[in-house]
Amino acid sequence: MDHIQEFLIKYCHDFLKQDSVKMLHVVTRHEAFSELKKVSLETICENPDLLFGSDKFFSLEEDVLTMILKCGNLNMDEGIIWDRLIKWGIAQHPKFKSDVTKFTNEDFETLKKTLHELLQFVRFHQIDKEQFITKVWPFRRLLPDNLIEDILRCHLVPSAAPLYIFLIRNWSTIYSIDSVLMNKEIAKLFIKWIDKKSGDNKKRSKNNRYEFNLLFQRSRDGLTSQAFHQKCDNKGATIIVGKVSNSNRLVGGYNPLDWNGNGQYKDTTDSFIFSLDNLNDPQQSSKIGRVNHNHSTNAIYCHNGYGPTFGGGHDLYAPNNNNYWQFNTNSYANINVSGSVSISDYEAFQIVKKN
Repeated sequence: MDHIQEFLIKYCHDFLKQDSVKMLHVVTRHEAFSELKKVSLETICENPDLLFGSDKFFSLEEDVLTMILKCGNLNMDEGIIWDRLIKWGIAQHPKFKSDVTKFTNEDFETLKKTLHELLQFVRFHQIDKEQFITKVWPFRRLLPDNLIEDILRCHLVPSAAPLYIFLIRNWSTIYSIDSVLMNKEIAKLFIKWIDKKSGDNKKRSKNNRYEFNLLFQRSRDGLTSQAFHQKCDNKGATIIVGKVSNSNRLVGGYNPLDWNGNGQYKDTTDSFIFSLDNLNDPQQSSKIGRVNHNHSTNAIYCHNGYGPTFGGGHDLYAPNNNNYWQFNTNSYANINVSGSVSISDYEAFQIVKKN
């Protein structure tokens, strides 16, 4: 049995990717798999989409779902946890209508009983106000009135402390982020790219934590390249995030070095550029272009008269005092963005890794 468990532990991520629900049901029902159970939970907490994004998620047994929600390091936005939990509860009752506005009093009471034990593990005060209104408010009848009032009070009065204390979910990869363009799900995707992690990469970095320090915001600091360099030079690794005008598309790039220098190319194989179209599902809508190794000497271009610029050619170039970024596939893999692209705003973050 030991050698079987060792084999399963070694390829735990692969087995969870194939059928996370079946594997969790097995390892939680047999004491002999205690070590595999521990590794499986750690893997799910680090990569929750393996379970919550599975088409078999709705068949997960309640006790297993409870065990996962109890984890303090589940690396998942609380609003998304709530959304998946509600959909899980509804899936247990196939006769429910898909439109919540058509729910009867009996439907709400049934759903409330189904989710009664699970709701206590949702950190409602960590759900932002937009998600609260769009995701939680339609199902407010599932929650006690005093809890709803307390959440509203905290959203309306930012300095107010919650009267109902819940455990704070410990984000395993992100300390904090101050951004008008991206959310934590996007930041977590960036971290995977920075760590060069993928579903097939067994390198674990669960003890690594990151700070995203906002250095520059075009709408706040202006269009000039001088303003960019004044804020971002001598700051080490940075990630640039720009929003394409009149769309939900984000584009940008990661510089693992710095922006110091005037008319100087810098050599690295760790930089990348990217585009993504769906802010709520960045993993599925993203395109990353890593620097080609034979072009690594031209990976980053630093110039006082230029904003952030990647690659020889250039693959991504932010001109001085101009809303239009230029894209030209040369030193990086293609991200399906080319020519002149209007950018409504962009931000630059210093990336600080904490071990």
